[in-house]
Amino acid sequence: MPKKKDLLCQEDDRSEGGKISRYSGSGLPEDIWCHIHSLMPLRDAAHSACVSRTFLRSWRCHPNLNFTKETLCVKRNACGKGGVARCFTMRVDQILKNHSGIGVKTLILDIPDSCKIDICRLNHWLQIAIAPGIEEVTIFLHSNYKTKYSFPCSLLFGGCGNSIRHLRLTNCAFRPPVGFDCLRSLTKVHLYEVCITGDELGNLFSNSFALEHLELISCSDLISLKIPFWLERLSFLRVFECNMLQVIESKAPNLHTFKFFGNPGHLTLGESSQVKSLDFRLSNNFNSITYAITKLPSTVPTLETLKLTSFSERVNTPMAADKFLNLKCLQIYLAGYEAFSPSYDYLSLVSFLDASPALETFILSGPLI
Repeated sequence: MPKKKDLLCQEDDRSEGGKISRYSGSGLPEDIWCHIHSLMPLRDAAHSACVSRTFLRSWRCHPNLNFTKETLCVKRNACGKGGVARCFTMRVDQILKNHSGIGVKTLILDIPDSCKIDICRLNHWLQIAIAPGIEEVTIFLHSNYKTKYSFPCSLLFGGCGNSIRHLRLTNCAFRPPVGFDCLRSLTKVHLYEVCITGDELGNLFSNSFALEHLELISCSDLISLKIPFWLERLSFLRVFECNMLQVIESKAPNLHTFKFFGNPGHLTLGESSQVKSLDFRLSNNFNSITYAITKLPSTVPTLETLKLTSFSERVNTPMAADKFLNLKCLQIYLAGYEAFSPSYDYLSLVSFLDASPALETFILSGPLI
């Protein structure tokens, strides 16, 4: 049996006479074939373009560019030592060279950990793929890029960014300038290990009126997060281990779900807060339960579902000065039993029951419970 070649777009079906056999795709309108082609995974779409002229034409404007080791079939044992970066780069270069840059809806670029892609080449790839009409941009870089690479906001100018609905960036800098108005259709933002300041986030928010979902994870430059009132569609906020963050102020009137894990700071959700669901965890050195019962009743008065995770409690849970008047579901997870004070009185958690007259469900769990 001949050895199967691991190729993306160099594979042709051949007849017994050695001639290349192609299927023309006749019999159906070309737009239907293009739609079928757009639904295929990247590798299958590339193979199909090698045996069909119709698919070859649609390949040049294939809407879903998903560049990962898996989709490009980059295998360490097949590429040899140091060959992963070479194989990955070669295949992305080849695909984008044959792509018109027209019709891209989704770009997913996941650089393997072992790859050191030149920044100029990386920007060239983005310049080809990010064009008017694109809806999703996902860039996964490894940690070596974090201090070296800044996502080029200039690529979003000229209308190229106004169709983007979902932006996900990892391990880079993102520096929206003052007056930034290039992401008017943006509904979802996910920033992980991204260097961005509070002012730069404000520049992003200034014209992102459609924003619904915001996740900020391990953004170490972030000291102040201020969400303006005009983000009327924002309903989900997640802030996770942004360790320098000192202030969170939200005036978004329809924020419904808030997930927080980090150090305690100044938290203000505005007089018109509609937060109904809160997942709340403070860092290891703080008393999450004590903080929650003393601060949250007045900060989040509309709360209906509260999930608390505590890694360490050094003092007993106090009686609440204010009440959770709307709280219906309370979950408390004691994650760090060994870090709790030996004198901690678990029965003091009854303070939550006294402070929650509308409570319907109470779940207490942990390693030894």
